[in-house]
Amino acid sequence: MRSLAFSFRLRLDFSAPVQKHHYTLRCLPGDAPHQRVLSASLRVFPGEPANASEDAYGRLHYGCVFQAHSGFEALAEGTVCSALEEGEMAAPDWQLGPYRMFTPLTAPGEAIRRLNASIPADARDEELATRIMELMHERFAYLPGSTHALTTGEEAAAAMCGVCQDESHIMLSLLRMRGVPCRYAVGYMMGEGSTHAWVEMLRAGRWIGLDPTNYRAVNDEYIRVSVGRDAADCPVNRGVFYGGASQRSENAVRVWDAQVPDEQADMGRKAE
Repeated sequence: MRSLAFSFRLRLDFSAPVQKHHYTLRCLPGDAPHQRVLSASLRVFPGEPANASEDAYGRLHYGCVFQAHSGFEALAEGTVCSALEEGEMAAPDWQLGPYRMFTPLTAPGEAIRRLNASIPADARDEELATRIMELMHERFAYLPGSTHALTTGEEAAAAMCGVCQDESHIMLSLLRMRGVPCRYAVGYMMGEGSTHAWVEMLRAGRWIGLDPTNYRAVNDEYIRVSVGRDAADCPVNRGVFYGGASQRSENAVRVWDAQVPDEQADMGRKAE
């Protein structure tokens, strides 16, 4: 397993002071069969420390800032042992139904059906994944600002441009059209940038990570934060507040190789 350190910073700026700001954050990774959290912390400004919980999609933190404020910040830091390239064992078949079903963000339309028609009808498993990745690499333009959080995979496929969320939604739709259970993943990857999204598909009884945006398989340079049916299950930030203000958000992520004590590294290896 590879030891990775990470930092994540979220900044919200409001056009006017707001109050009673209830928020939910998904920005700290959790333990999984091929990922172990060695250390993790979350600080929010302003406000009291966030409450921690967990649901089917991953770890979450929530809280409320009661006083008036024009900005909100969250800083998550930690160290993780990652071996995501090995994939994890999937749940029993009868529990995989939600990952076979289309959602409002992944439902195919004419544009996605045209893409599907360009993939051999008999393509299965690794060949199917490779064909979809090649298709996205050749035809899809990475264009920040061309889509938004509620853009569907079909809308992105019609324009053939967008960001990692859009490419992942299109890939989910194409896999589900072939009956393949698959899920949407959000997390961090090596280097500096922003949060990232990719796809995990079921292959030979394991969840295999595929990154259509970077045309590569997910490996030990990735840290997974949450998984779900689509992006609606895995928002990094969600909240409501009192006040007639507009909101602007930005986030920054950094991931690098960590030097950890031998005893911590042993904990990660034993968890395998």
